[in-house]
Amino acid sequence: MTPAPPSDWPRAIALATLTALAVYTCYLITVPFLPGLSWAVALAVVTLPVHRRLKRALGSDNWAAGLTTALVVLVIGVPIALMAYRLTQEVMAAAQLVQKAAADDGWRPYAAKVPYFGEPLSQLRPEEIEGQLRTLAQQFGGHTFGVAGGVGAAIVQILVAAFVLFFCFRDRHHLLNEVRRLIPLNTATADKIIDRAVDAVYATLYGTILAGVIQGVTGGLLFWAVGLPGAIVWGVIMFLLGILPFLGAFLVWVPAAAYLATHDQWGEAVALVVWGLVMAGPVSNYVYAYFAGDRMKIHPVPALIAFIGGLAVFGVSGIVLGPCVLVVTVALLDVWRHRSIDGTSLADSTRVLTPSGAPT
Repeated sequence: MTPAPPSDWPRAIALATLTALAVYTCYLITVPFLPGLSWAVALAVVTLPVHRRLKRALGSDNWAAGLTTALVVLVIGVPIALMAYRLTQEVMAAAQLVQKAAADDGWRPYAAKVPYFGEPLSQLRPEEIEGQLRTLAQQFGGHTFGVAGGVGAAIVQILVAAFVLFFCFRDRHHLLNEVRRLIPLNTATADKIIDRAVDAVYATLYGTILAGVIQGVTGGLLFWAVGLPGAIVWGVIMFLLGILPFLGAFLVWVPAAAYLATHDQWGEAVALVVWGLVMAGPVSNYVYAYFAGDRMKIHPVPALIAFIGGLAVFGVSGIVLGPCVLVVTVALLDVWRHRSIDGTSLADSTRVLTPSGAPT
């Protein structure tokens, strides 16, 4: 590249400054909608085969994209809404039980039996417990969808995700071409980096779902074994809670264990606590790290760190962005490593990346 004449340097510096300001402003504009944008892209990746079948059947990009988007929203939104409704109802029912028991203090002997916490629990006033339960129900109903900050923000994120998802289906080839154009590498290498990111999306979502399935199935079976009612329903709810960030099956098994303990079913309560501490924690994380790391061709340790670190940095969108950032960074470092070791030029860097079979 021919260097700019000295007289052009002030203009070049001004242009670079304006470009940096424009990019930073675009960043500020985009950040509030990052959860909706990232989940739209991730869902478009994993449901692309469904869209292709519908397109072949309907013969229209618009109709196929609209129908696929509607199916995705229904398949994901309805179960989450039902779960939120069921858990909210359970919390409200618990508040009513506390209110009913307040008249004769009949709940205090049961509360006193809870290990370690029995004495302070038995000293609580019923109106305080009822108020906390009602507050919990309202907060859960407001934060279920997005950990995004209330019902209004969650609705905005859902609308953004649905809007972007439609165009990810309909205009995916144009969008991919724009991404390729922004990557300063040859087209073949850019495609392989994009494929790495697609693999990360598949690995993240399928690994999370697999861990949630194991958690829901084992939790439902344990609920049935200890004699708790609604084992199937609570198993499904634990599965859904297991794949939602910042929530978790502890919202179900902790109250269930406390209920068993207050009814002198100590063995069953201990079994539930052990399951919650082991299966809903280390085992689920190991399943995710092993499955996702194998698909991304990365060791399970950095795969798990990318997942948890992504949540810490990006919030709910970090489930997708964390692993994607990791695999893209590794791919770019591979390009630079081969360029520095064997002199591979950036124009001939295709061979340094392992081919991927993920659809784009």
